[in-house]
Amino acid sequence: MKTTCFRLFMLVLGFGFSAACGDDDSDPSSKDAAVSTDADVASDAQASGDDAGSDDGEDPSSTTTVLDLDDVKTNPTDYEWFDFRPNIKKLILAGAAETEHIAILWYTTTDGGVALHYHSKTESVYVVDGSQTDAKGTYPTGSMYFNPPGSGHQVTDSSGFFLLAYAAPPDFANTALIGEYTPVRIDTTSEDFTSMYPFEKKKDGVRTFETPLDVEGGMSAEFIELGSAKKYDYTGNYVLVLQGECEIEGSEYGENKVVVTKTVDTQPFSVAAPKGSSCLAVGVSF
Repeated sequence: MKTTCFRLFMLVLGFGFSAACGDDDSDPSSKDAAVSTDADVASDAQASGDDAGSDDGEDPSSTTTVLDLDDVKTNPTDYEWFDFRPNIKKLILAGAAETEHIAILWYTTTDGGVALHYHSKTESVYVVDGSQTDAKGTYPTGSMYFNPPGSGHQVTDSSGFFLLAYAAPPDFANTALIGEYTPVRIDTTSEDFTSMYPFEKKKDGVRTFETPLDVEGGMSAEFIELGSAKKYDYTGNYVLVLQGECEIEGSEYGENKVVVTKTVDTQPFSVAAPKGSSCLAVGVSF
């Protein structure tokens, strides 16, 4: 099957952007998986990105993409998704198929699944809408979990939309390396979220919780709680607004808005709570 690449146009701080596509978690050896290889997909993705600067209205100096996750789940057909295997679609937002990357995954049926695969580095999953199931349990909407390096799983009975970050791509060939592990699981919808986790005061009106991840996993994550008119400087790959309104790099965003770097290079984000408001966000960094 010939793999084609698309460009998806949305708002990026008032400008259009082009996002490259890439591979998904499906087992390329399974009979229903796409036959294109990681290298094929990566080549197509690079080709799409090479002429991004020619798009009308695009700011070539912009280093971030802004995505409205509520719009993605409400109007998915307005977006041009890649079909990688039956009932699974995926869009890479930053990075490439054979490297660390950030992506949106869409299971289009209630029984979507991914074959057993190994993670040599940390995997992060935020459930935008729906649920995902593996041997460790079911993760409903609002869940965020991190699988450590050396972990692996088979995904079953899943549907909906997921924001993914991989410090290394999933490996379907070396599943024998999967060891015992416990995912770090966080319920971002809990009413007492900021009291049930050990947030630390950074300064008046600013508290953070650094997720306890394996330092060998190549990824870190930090939850940020801000009071009215308070500011915090975060360096990472994306910032996702979980509750309230956040001002990120001078622009205000509500819940389920994510600001993503266009490459896998980290960059500084100025995160603040607008006057009269509060903000809860999470940042992920490679």
